[in-house]
Amino acid sequence: MKILIADDQTRRYGRLVKALEDIDVARDKIDIVPCANDARDCLKNTNYDLLVLDILLPLRPESEPDIQSSLDLLFDLHEGDEYHKPVRILGITADRNVVGVASKNFEERTWTIVEFSESSDEWINRAVECVRYILNEEKKPTTEQPSYGIDLAIICALEKPELEEVLKLPWNWSSPRPIDDITFVQDGYFEVEQRKITVCATFAPRMGMVSTALQSATLISLLRPRLIAMCGICAGVVGKAEYGDVLLADPAWDFQSGKRIRDKENSQFTIAPHQLPTSVKVRTHVQQLRGECDALKNISSKYLNMPQTLNIVIGPVASGSAVLADGEIVNEIKTQHRELIGVEMEIYGMYAAAYSASKPQPQPFALKAVCDFADPDKKDNYQQYAAYTSANVLRLLMERFGLRLLD
Repeated sequence: MKILIADDQTRRYGRLVKALEDIDVARDKIDIVPCANDARDCLKNTNYDLLVLDILLPLRPESEPDIQSSLDLLFDLHEGDEYHKPVRILGITADRNVVGVASKNFEERTWTIVEFSESSDEWINRAVECVRYILNEEKKPTTEQPSYGIDLAIICALEKPELEEVLKLPWNWSSPRPIDDITFVQDGYFEVEQRKITVCATFAPRMGMVSTALQSATLISLLRPRLIAMCGICAGVVGKAEYGDVLLADPAWDFQSGKRIRDKENSQFTIAPHQLPTSVKVRTHVQQLRGECDALKNISSKYLNMPQTLNIVIGPVASGSAVLADGEIVNEIKTQHRELIGVEMEIYGMYAAAYSASKPQPQPFALKAVCDFADPDKKDNYQQYAAYTSANVLRLLMERFGLRLLD
């Protein structure tokens, strides 16, 4: 293991170096340089497993820090052959807002970005988890017998407000850690009747079925969860649900799947939906939760200025590749399933990944809450509340029936 740290504030890495020594990374395996030119010199002569790169790095020791120096170094590492390319690159910054729009370019060329803080060890924990991952990859045997790993994997389409509300659950969340070169998860756990139930949570890099399916497939392949769940927000169908109500998607399908055919004068799109159900075991236990009026009221009553009633609705939820703001389209989707209760962009992708996985397959289910009704006058007022009710109904389900679902 060889690590290169490129940052003009070299003294702030004392705590990180100590933490790395605690996981058996020797001090002489860590090089620290204050500028881009010094980093280039090191990269010409040495193969590094990890480069920790400051987003605002001076070109020379006497220069002012500049994001362009870091971007130029990244470009040369990715596009040129003059330097030994590190196996992975970790960005670090004290303030993402300082770098503005250039941070997107930086994010695309690095593994992930860690935010430095003088008052917190969170950035150190994240960096250490990245190094642990690299060390574990080196030790991993070439063949493994497949078996279940964690108990529950949670995937969200959005970091805020969806994952944000999941991480507010009192489930002992840890710092984010990588499970491959692009996917980071946060681990957690809770106890039911002295049994420890393990959890991880993450969000997809982009909205939509494709991104969710790919992220779900990664979680299933690498973590082998017994249950995989999707939390978050969706559009409800008027008359079927109210703001904040939580929908269990059963079944889910891509409402835009089909074939366009043409005769001599007209073209027509014919629907060919492929519907996938949720886990039967999960459905029966969610049905039991619908009668837990006091528990559901307790969830909604903790959120000020929002509806004090909360319902769980079970039924068909359609997935599509675009955000809807046209109530008429919902009426068209109803022709594919007259019991339609909701519309969103991701669930079918997660269900498809679960049903297409090799053994051991997880049980998939999605609990999304209504934040609007896919109409042109929709507002964002209910997004945070819906993300909150979604996460907390998942908590109620797992803490009440988790042992039965995992049995």
